[in-house]
Amino acid sequence: MSSDEEIGELKVVYDFIAQGKFKKAFVSATKVLDQRSPPSPQAEEEDPLRELFLFVVTKYADQLEQEGKIEQVFEIIEQGLEYFPEHPELLNETGVRLQRYGRSLEASICFERVLLQDSRYLKAYQNLQNTKCELVERWHFRMLNDVVRNAAFRAAIESQIAAGYNEVLDIGTGTGLLSMYALRCEGIRKAAACDGSEIMVQIARDVFGANGLSDRICLFQSYSQDLKIGERFSLIVTETLDSGAFGEGILETLIHAKKHLLLPEGKVIPAKVTLHVSGYQSRALTASNILINEAFIEDFSLPSNCLLSKEGTKCYDAEDIGRIQANDDFEFVTDTVVSMEVDFNDLDCLVRHQEGAEVGEVELTCLDDGLLLDGFVVWFDLQLDETQAISTDPTTSTCWNQAIFRLNQRLPVAKDQKLKLTVSCKDGALSIAHNLNSVDNQISVDEHVLEFLNDNDYYSSLTEATQETLDDMEKILDLSLFPYAGLKLLKEGKARMLFCLDQAEDLIEFIANQNDIPMGSIMLVNSVQEIFLLNDYTLDLIILQPVDVFGQINSEHFCLYQSLLAKLKPIGSVVPCSLELHGSVIESDWIVKCSRVENPELEQFQIDKYLASLETENHLDLGPFSYRNLSDTVKLADVPFDGKLHDTALELCLSEPTGVARVHAILYHYQIGFTPDRPLLGTDRAQSFAKRSAFIIPKSTFQETSGDEPRPADTQIEQLNITVLQNHGVIKCDIASIVQ
Repeated sequence: MSSDEEIGELKVVYDFIAQGKFKKAFVSATKVLDQRSPPSPQAEEEDPLRELFLFVVTKYADQLEQEGKIEQVFEIIEQGLEYFPEHPELLNETGVRLQRYGRSLEASICFERVLLQDSRYLKAYQNLQNTKCELVERWHFRMLNDVVRNAAFRAAIESQIAAGYNEVLDIGTGTGLLSMYALRCEGIRKAAACDGSEIMVQIARDVFGANGLSDRICLFQSYSQDLKIGERFSLIVTETLDSGAFGEGILETLIHAKKHLLLPEGKVIPAKVTLHVSGYQSRALTASNILINEAFIEDFSLPSNCLLSKEGTKCYDAEDIGRIQANDDFEFVTDTVVSMEVDFNDLDCLVRHQEGAEVGEVELTCLDDGLLLDGFVVWFDLQLDETQAISTDPTTSTCWNQAIFRLNQRLPVAKDQKLKLTVSCKDGALSIAHNLNSVDNQISVDEHVLEFLNDNDYYSSLTEATQETLDDMEKILDLSLFPYAGLKLLKEGKARMLFCLDQAEDLIEFIANQNDIPMGSIMLVNSVQEIFLLNDYTLDLIILQPVDVFGQINSEHFCLYQSLLAKLKPIGSVVPCSLELHGSVIESDWIVKCSRVENPELEQFQIDKYLASLETENHLDLGPFSYRNLSDTVKLADVPFDGKLHDTALELCLSEPTGVARVHAILYHYQIGFTPDRPLLGTDRAQSFAKRSAFIIPKSTFQETSGDEPRPADTQIEQLNITVLQNHGVIKCDIASIVQ
């Protein structure tokens, strides 16, 4: 095809794009590619058709997705990869779509392919971290590192096999640890294991093979209810319990197992679960559930209990109460009582609880005057057999969190006041019934919006900064998680039109009605891209959301920042105006145990080897946790508002010479500058809506340059040379070298 013919064909592609006919644009673009000579690798990077084709593929895939034609989406993406097999944007886009439809393993391969080409393509880096967390949730590492739990299960399994219960089925085997315990027992006759997760079954298969046990166990990728094996076992072992005991379906699982998989005289490990309940007070837990920011309430004339998290009272959350207590933000306000007992070896008992025929009637007694009841916390004791037991009491350090049931109001209580509850687990769902919730009409909003609204320091800093802008503004854009600063400017008559995202539309309309703000002055947009339809030099003020609730910079806003500036009037303002990354080197056994296998026993089984590829390097959304600073907290880098590549290097000196085995992570947060003249506001505050995060330092960082042997654990280091990379609105922090 001549260059003139190609130009003519490309014009056809552009015409179809303008008409929104992306299927025809795709066909025309592939025709051009089929008839042209392959470009050299150097020319390919600058090939305009390459980027045009990516745009067409993306838009056509979006169109097919909206029509529900999911298989065709991947067909056209695969066609695109045939033309540009190493196109980073197309590979990343493929991974994003695979992840969206539950094909996380394939998605991770796409992201890894991108990073093999360009380790600085941080969009794929961030996507890979998220995908790994989906493939193996972080609690799995905590569970494997829980030596108390593991030892108790091992002892119970050994005891029961020695007593003659030597035909074992491991339900929900995960990495195969409990099966390994059984297979190592003398006298075991047969063993089988099953799990519904493809990735976990693959890991278990590798672990069994590495230990020379593949021929001694039957492994099934299946939920136990779907097993068709025609055999029964004398011992069933399972650890399918969440923080509320029943959330992983253990009642349904064991009812089916006792009917179809367990011999009549067979046994189940664990044998029994006992639940405990108590009332609590905690501002941190309440801030994600109801509105408690008095400044916001006064500014917008709202009742304090008018907003409720969508998650609210429908179910329970899992929280590590021990960590919150360590931050002095959790207090028991009632006594603790046993609320329920379930015998896992009694089929009738299992059925009664599953059907809701058996419930726990509970009466709690309040401990003192002047306390607030924010909700109830539940934990359990697990009796594995006649001698072995585990407790998830908040004072113990187990891998389990506790179950939190929140009220939709903060309820003052008096000493010796009685609170009546009904605890049940019908259909395997732990629930608490009571009459303590407010019955007023409430607006349901996302819990992250509530956390944002309840951050009083951020609210004050942002609203005060916007008060310093012009007194008469025609149009403002507020991209905050909730646009309260923009609404306040409308209410005060300082602005005439507000553009904001529609993610909290009901709440925006509610506040507008409560405060006589005409909805005609509010333009809700579905995405930031819609703002680009505005004429240039239209906006008087842009309010950004530089950091999200999980402790990451808001990559979409950063990547679009320069384009948004084109919409700002020459005398317009942007708030906040600056962002800095701050951090310190820390030692924390807790964060390591959440990130990788650190249990020597599991290293002997080689489980760590097969989980290594699924370890993550960035732990987001950190609440209170135990750690020790090994350095001062310092500024790591300025964070420019753009999606470009920025590379910063610095030296971070440790407070004293420290063994490499103690250097675990870089704990980081942000300092936000709302205006040039105002003090910076950190996200490391106890009540910050944006949580802290940490870059996990891999073990490989401290290996010798030859890569042969790791340094001894007592090798002392004095300084870390750090690089901070920003690209595509994502930040990555690495250890470049160490100084001994």
